Order: sequence, then structure tokens, then C-alpha cells
Amino acid sequence: MSGTCGELVHNRRMIRAGGVIDAAGRAAAPGVVLLEGEQVLAAGPPESVGAVEDAQVEDWKEFLVMPGLVNAHAHLDLSGDGVWPPAGADFRGWVGRVRSLRASMDAQSQRRAVERGIELALAGGTSCIGDIGGHPSGVSIHLLRASPLRGVSFVEVFGLGARQGAAVDRMRAVLDEFGPEVDGVRVGLSPHAPYSCGPRVFAAAAQLGVPLMTHLAETLAEVEVCRSGTGPLREMLEQDIGVWDRSVEVPGAHPIDALLEPLGRGRFLCAHVNWIEPRHVQMLADSGVRVVYCPRASAAFGHAPPELAEHPWRILHEAGVNVCLGTDSLLCLETPDRLSVLDDMRLLFRRDGVDARLLLAMATTHGAAALDLDPAVATLGNEAAGVIACPAQGVSAEAMLADVLRRDDGPQCLCRSTQ
Repeated sequence: MSGTCGELVHNRRMIRAGGVIDAAGRAAAPGVVLLEGEQVLAAGPPESVGAVEDAQVEDWKEFLVMPGLVNAHAHLDLSGDGVWPPAGADFRGWVGRVRSLRASMDAQSQRRAVERGIELALAGGTSCIGDIGGHPSGVSIHLLRASPLRGVSFVEVFGLGARQGAAVDRMRAVLDEFGPEVDGVRVGLSPHAPYSCGPRVFAAAAQLGVPLMTHLAETLAEVEVCRSGTGPLREMLEQDIGVWDRSVEVPGAHPIDALLEPLGRGRFLCAHVNWIEPRHVQMLADSGVRVVYCPRASAAFGHAPPELAEHPWRILHEAGVNVCLGTDSLLCLETPDRLSVLDDMRLLFRRDGVDARLLLAMATTHGAAALDLDPAVATLGNEAAGVIACPAQGVSAEAMLADVLRRDDGPQCLCRSTQ
């Protein structure tokens, strides 16, 4: 048995597993996956694959094989060594400490942080990622393109008031510099949030024809500052950073009310969406935005809108919104050895009793579609970006998936294709 990607003794490998499963309808126990190099040739019950004389046979009967995972919202550059502030209720203070630590990092520290984030993502069974890079050097783009990961490297921008023009210029310059997709990684843009980017920035981003992500309705303080221009985020912008501008405030308006038109036109991927009102559910569904829910991050900060009793991802999903999963940064997580949406699946399965098959879709095909990738890259089909195996027992593939979500084991990589 070998769990190391790319170290092949023979070109063809027959993986005989306890079960195989994906979100495209494949489910079999026992199951077989036939690999040629890093490509999936076939996956399903043994009789559907048959005998392959020139394949090296590997015994993975104690494992469930499934597609590599899609982490649709991460901050790999917040994976550096050192003492980082833990997540907590004081969001303003936490952001201030993160800003100070980021500012103190030299180029070598920035590079090492992203490299470590990539290592942790790979250790978590990730094949595709939506990463927000906070450093103007573009180090995240370069390192992602040199890694086995596919996905989108979103360049974060900030700009309020008179600074909006410079933010728009920076977005265009980034696209000119880094160009289209290279080595499976596209460049996207991330206007940071409604309280840190003005409406001109969102409107301009929506016209540029690239993947877009923003943090939306992440905190109650965000809703407050947008509605009334008051609260801890106003204090942070004005006193800590010195960039407060009245354009943040749209009297009486929730951030979704103020920005829905450009968010929908740009088909933004909206991270968190913790604090919404019931009326926003159909508005978001009709707009065409996608939502990436980060369960462990939301739990770490104590986000749960009282009007909805829990995070609104379920009702958004039922309304037709594409809801996928992300980890957010390592700072919000209790798994220092990996960055994996598998652990976010586990939280929702154990805490909320969410159906395991739905969770698999949210962690694979939903995430791929949200990143404007072909959902087939997150299945066990020929276009698969990766294949992982998790220890599991059960009489069916579905039972084995539920067993995976009850355990704490990390996944092992069987193959990873970067093409």
C-alpha cells in the first residue's frame, strides 16, 4: 500500500477498496479504481472495471476511496510559524492583531507561510482550492501555480472613498501581470468586504470577467457599520487604520441590500454569510451568487443569527443557492496538521446530523462549480483532479462515508492530477 502521490512502480494501478463514492452517483462497496499515472480510467464496483492484466493491484479494503476535496475559501498566507491570535468574540481586536503580525512578516516569512499552507492543504486531501492572498507581491499566485493544487488564487484588494480608484487600478494591473490560467490555477479578485471596499470597487470587479470572492455578512458588526456607520468596525477603520469613509454607510441597509446588484452581476462567491435576514434567502438565490460556508470558523467566532437560530446555509441550499465548504484560515481551526474541509464535514455531520452525501457534494462538486471549475474534476471520473482514501468500515459506500465522518483520521492521497 502506498499513500504518496506520484510514486508509481507501474503506470497502471488497480485500487481494490472497501468502497468508492462520489457526488456524481458512483457508490459501490466493495469498489475498484483503475488509475493510469495520475488519471482515473474507471471507478465503480469490481465487475464494472473487470481484470486489467498490466495493472499493479493494491489492497485498500479498509478504506473508502473518494475524490480529492475542494476547499473553496482559505487564507494560506495565514499559516506561518509563530504565535498567531486565536479566534474569539473580539473580532476587531483579532483583526488588529492579525494585521500587525502580517505587517511584521518579511518576504521570506510570507513565502514560508504560503508554502506551509499548501503543505497543510495537501495533507488534508485537497485537490482544488480558492485561496485569498493578502500580500501585494503575488507570492500566493506563484506558489500555487508551482504546487499540485488546482483552483483560483484570489488577490485581495481594499479601497474606500478616494482610495477606490487605486483599488480598481490594482485589480486591472494584477490581471495584466498574471494573465489567464497557468498550471491549473486562475487568478481571481477579492474585494475584501463591504466595510473595506467601496461600491465602485465592487462594480468594477463585476465587469472584469474573472472569478470573484468577498467576505459578506461575516459579523454582526459588519451589518451595524453598513447600516448606521457605528460600532466596533467603524472604530477599527477610523481609529486603528485611518481609512473610514462615509460611503460604507447606506442608512438602514444590510450589506446584501447595498451590494446585491454587483454581487449578482459578478457571480461572486460570498464567504461566510453568517448574519442575514429571512428575506435575503430568495434575494441571494435569484441573484446567482454562490456561498461558501466555513463551519468551524463560524463556530470559533460564535456566529449564529438569532432570527434564523442557526447558520442559514440549509435554507439557502434549499432555495437553490450553490453552497459549498471552506476552512477559512488555520487560525480558526483545531487541526494544526491539516487544512481540510473533511473536518468541516465532520462538524456538520456530528453536530447537526447533516446527510453525509450532501456534505460530500458540498465538499467536492459544489465547491468546484463555485470556483468556476468543471464539477467533473471533483468526481471519480476521467477528469478527476485527485483521489483520496479514508479509513472506514461499513456494508455500503454510504455507510462507509458516515463512518469516515465519525472518525478523526486524515485522508491519504492516491493520485493527484494538475492538468
